[in-house]
Amino acid sequence: MKVKAVMANLLLMSVSISLVVGMAEVASRYTVPISPGPKLLSLDGEPLRQSYVAANSEYRIITPDFDAKTTITKDGYRAPQANGNPDTLFLGDSFTFAQGVKDDEAFAYLYCKEKGLECANLAVPGASTLYTLDRLEYFLKDKGWAPNNVFLFFFTGNDFSDNVWAAEQHGKGRNYEPLELSPDLESAQKGALPLHKRVFDLTLHYSNLMRVLYFKVLPEMRNARDPKAQSLQMAKALEITQRSFQRLQTLSEQYAFNYRVFVLFSEPEIRQQTYPEIEKSLQAIAPDGIISLGTLFAEDTSHAFFPSDGHLTVSGNRLVADFLVKNMP
Repeated sequence: MKVKAVMANLLLMSVSISLVVGMAEVASRYTVPISPGPKLLSLDGEPLRQSYVAANSEYRIITPDFDAKTTITKDGYRAPQANGNPDTLFLGDSFTFAQGVKDDEAFAYLYCKEKGLECANLAVPGASTLYTLDRLEYFLKDKGWAPNNVFLFFFTGNDFSDNVWAAEQHGKGRNYEPLELSPDLESAQKGALPLHKRVFDLTLHYSNLMRVLYFKVLPEMRNARDPKAQSLQMAKALEITQRSFQRLQTLSEQYAFNYRVFVLFSEPEIRQQTYPEIEKSLQAIAPDGIISLGTLFAEDTSHAFFPSDGHLTVSGNRLVADFLVKNMP
């Protein structure tokens, strides 16, 4: 009888825990949705494994928030194709690439269309500033482009950590291209993980509650436990970023173009009003200063950012485009 009672209690406990976890999972999807990450499909809906900037390609980027057709030109950058020598080049990561909206809804496209300029959007999802400037130098040197203006967009949500990672890889003589350009490498790395880490990755992919715990709760706990380590990491990221800004300055002098550095902030940084401090830190290290775009979204972030993916919506891209049209040549 005692064994049966114990088994019944264990079963009841298991059912109760399952119900609580299930309810927490559902609640998290409504209150703190976090995308499991994008996937690429062909226009016919077939899964794709290719670089985000594979030349002469068309595909769909899918997340819970959007299904966006994306076109890549023959020269390997987001459409439209520039005719001849572009006047203005756009640099950055997925925010400047405009992941989540159609080609003609991206702020780079909108600005250039309204200004009547030939432009090229060289942004690459997942790119560090280090890789971004490598890409710029390739188009300047190997393609012979001679732009009048270069607009670099720095995204504070992950560019600091991406720069630290890229600098560490570079220091070890390793490739620091974003994994979005090398899907086979990314797949191989995941396949080489031990079984428990692969199970954990699958759990992260399918459970929003686990993503909340891993990407939000645990980092906050680590920062609260060791704020000095966070400060040291930020100082390291700023130093690496400063060197990148100085490299952009050098390239502008070498190739005779004007440049501006714009700063885009994540939705939580704007909503929680932490972006002004980050802005000050970046102003202190930029040779020619930065242009902060935080105040563009300060009044209301709900319509400018996708809720689970975090990228700029059509409205968010429109806000940036309008700012550029009004304030840039």
